[in-house]
Amino acid sequence: MSVPPSAEASGSEGVLPKSSTVTPTVTPPSIAIAAPKTMMTRNYDASIILIPQPSDNAEDPLNWCMARKIIIFACICFAGFAGQMSPNSNQLTFVLQVPNYVNRTQADMLNTVAAALAGWMLGPFILVPLAALVGRSSVIFWSLLGTLACQVWAAKMTGPNDFIPFAISRALCGVFGVIPAILGTGYIMDLFFLHQRGKAFAVFEVLIIFAVVGGGTLGGFIAEYGPWSQVFWWTVGPVGAAAIAVFVFVEDTTFNRSPNAVQRPLLPKAWFANRAATFFPGVKTQAGSHSKRAAVFRRFIVPLQITITPTTLLIGTFVFVALGLPIMQASTLAIYLMPPVSAGGYGFSALQLAFFTMTAWAGIISAQLYGYLSNDRIPLAVARRVSGIWRPEYRLANTLLPGFLLPIGLAIYGVGLQLHLHYMVLALASFLIWFAALLALPVCYNYIVECFVQTPVEASVALNSYRIAFGLMSVFIITQWQSAVGMGWMWGMGALFVLLVDGLMVVVLLRGHEVRKYTDRISSKIAVTEDGQKIIEQPRGISMADVERDLRSVETRADD
Repeated sequence: MSVPPSAEASGSEGVLPKSSTVTPTVTPPSIAIAAPKTMMTRNYDASIILIPQPSDNAEDPLNWCMARKIIIFACICFAGFAGQMSPNSNQLTFVLQVPNYVNRTQADMLNTVAAALAGWMLGPFILVPLAALVGRSSVIFWSLLGTLACQVWAAKMTGPNDFIPFAISRALCGVFGVIPAILGTGYIMDLFFLHQRGKAFAVFEVLIIFAVVGGGTLGGFIAEYGPWSQVFWWTVGPVGAAAIAVFVFVEDTTFNRSPNAVQRPLLPKAWFANRAATFFPGVKTQAGSHSKRAAVFRRFIVPLQITITPTTLLIGTFVFVALGLPIMQASTLAIYLMPPVSAGGYGFSALQLAFFTMTAWAGIISAQLYGYLSNDRIPLAVARRVSGIWRPEYRLANTLLPGFLLPIGLAIYGVGLQLHLHYMVLALASFLIWFAALLALPVCYNYIVECFVQTPVEASVALNSYRIAFGLMSVFIITQWQSAVGMGWMWGMGALFVLLVDGLMVVVLLRGHEVRKYTDRISSKIAVTEDGQKIIEQPRGISMADVERDLRSVETRADD
């Protein structure tokens, strides 16, 4: 089914009506309003039709000014970053904890990293459905407080028999810490038009993965000059600041644009009353209290349905491999670089390891810049060539470059480790791996969300499970895998796996429209896209003769 997205993307059901409302408040820097329902490109060569069409209600988030949208979006990005960096804040320093616990090995400490990954995968299935009851803003706020508590808990587990409580704290931190990163997709769909989402997803998803690498890097710097427990203590500040920012600035963005929709009562205008209604506990942000239990149950079921749709299976398999391998690389970096040279390592200290991960930072930042510039521009350019008709698959054109670069990066990494080449070879490989992975990830999330526009958060939950699964699995199989084929071929096989899933991406790119039809067999209620809508409206051609004639007419009237 291909219809405009309803407010289900914001938490309620229905289909958007068409509207001719002029919306001057949603103009990004490079766009100017030319007419109702459209925006003109900077060079005035075509009109971009607004999808979805904004209503004429001032409470519609699409009608809010860009400054208001950016403030909310920035706070959600900060919350996602702070939450995501906390569970793996010791991923580069867990080796330093081994002597602290009785009868524990390096493998045991690596399992605590795996516990955080397991929490990342499981948490959204447990906590995200609560958004139907108390709203997304409240779930994000309280999950940040839960993350903060888990970080304090981990920092206090310094006794010789505290390993089990420490591992539990890591698992729960993963459950809470991932929530802002999942719910953030709902804000993107609520606040931005289709032609703006590529930039928003590029910023948001790259920042989330940047937290995965950055949290461990900063922890490595801190562990060099203090006890290992400080890698948890320092995160209390950012997580607490994110919770405060969410409480102060984030607004509820749910809005139902369907005809005759039952809207929730307006929230109080007074700031303290509004904050209380939004966060304590937040039930006033959701309309239709009689159906909230059914909505909560539905949000438990829908992610499972989306997980097994053919479209998600194909894209999810690509993400499973293309991001799972970089996560495996980041999670196991200490195993390869910290052992002494005599043992086959590079003898890196925690500080040197932290500096090494800056190569991943460079790749991630470069990917964010490239994605910001291209993730909307290239799909719109493709649409312009086919009479301005939109297909979600146009997004996937941006996966061709990372599909080429990622196998190269993995192959270089494997050869560098196998032959014990200079660590700068590994640094180059790390840059390519993360640059390619972070080019592809936002595009995949954007595509999947736009394949299920009425349930964007649930779509993110489904794809998140694929994103984490390989990294989690690799922690338990990497030793046996490496023993079976050798260090070099383990990463070489990873490169071959990427080439295989590149084939799946090509299938979706060329035949995604047909693949999406099979979603109806699972549930027609979730099979809603913006497919087939006209997004580019070509202006009427104007000849130089017309321009000269108009100029002469103006001059004649001026002379009169």
